[in-house]
Amino acid sequence: MNRLQWYIILSLPLQILGLQGLKKYPIEIEQYYSTLLYPCLFDLHRFFFKLLPFSLGDLFYFLILALIIAQLASFIRKPKGDFKKGVVRFIALISLVHFLFYLNWGLHYYRVPLAQKLNYEKKYTEQQLIITLEHVIETANILHAQLVNEDTLGVQIPYDKKTLMRLLNDTFVPLGTPSGIQPYSNNSIWSIPLSYMGYAGYLNPFTLEAQVNSKIPKLSYITTVVHEMAHQTGIAAENEANFIAFYNAIKHSDPFIQYAGYTFALRYCYGELFKSRPEKAKEILSSVRPGIINNFREQSAFWKMYENPFEPYFKKGYDRYLKANGQIEGIQSYNAMVALVIAYLEEALETN
Repeated sequence: MNRLQWYIILSLPLQILGLQGLKKYPIEIEQYYSTLLYPCLFDLHRFFFKLLPFSLGDLFYFLILALIIAQLASFIRKPKGDFKKGVVRFIALISLVHFLFYLNWGLHYYRVPLAQKLNYEKKYTEQQLIITLEHVIETANILHAQLVNEDTLGVQIPYDKKTLMRLLNDTFVPLGTPSGIQPYSNNSIWSIPLSYMGYAGYLNPFTLEAQVNSKIPKLSYITTVVHEMAHQTGIAAENEANFIAFYNAIKHSDPFIQYAGYTFALRYCYGELFKSRPEKAKEILSSVRPGIINNFREQSAFWKMYENPFEPYFKKGYDRYLKANGQIEGIQSYNAMVALVIAYLEEALETN
């Protein structure tokens, strides 16, 4: 056991204490880390990793898994003294990963919230939610009528996923982040495992590559690509990344992408109203064109195909990860995008 390993291990409690202190200074994190340091880090990663003919972010997790398996096998085979050395190496690795995670990307969890930067109210009334849901449904119905000949048919996106990714990469509009960051996304080689885990995509916080599950339906694919690129620009909170996905989709010039954005918001707004007023939510939902409902069924059927006994454990693990990083609602924080959607649409309707 060398001295460097012990220094790295002893730094872990100091890292944790330092992180607790930094959480109290979101303005400083915003100014010095998110706005000043992170764009330089991202440009450096982009320069090196985009040159590669493969996604290093995908391979990263495979290598980590292989390393863990190799270490476990080593622990079993070797005598007690070597086992202790292995434990020390493992703790040192945890400390190093913890440090690199927060230096590279994780500090964004503690930056100034997007709602505060946009001067949006975080709270909303039930009436505001109802009005927003009705507006989103009306717009989605109009777009649906433009895109299909029969109201019972779901919208079929005419582009392949490579084209969709290019359209979204080329037109991404950042919110609350430095405009100089140029995000990009990749289709993950682990798309089938991601489907079984219940994940539509992820950002690798070490390589800063946005990875998208290429198996998901195209409507979900559109908002997922933008969601992961939002993470790539330094938006850590899931509700904020969801809102940016909605915003970019509805602002796009292509009506198919707009449709994906409005139906994305429709699902979340309906889900929030259903929690408090299920009968009212069902009543409003009856005004949705049947073809839109069929699109929702297609999306649900996809995830149904990949249901398995292990998926809840992956979701539970991610829920704990989010809570540990200041997202108190955990995996339910995705739903908090509704407050941002309401505030944005109210402002947009007032100015028009």
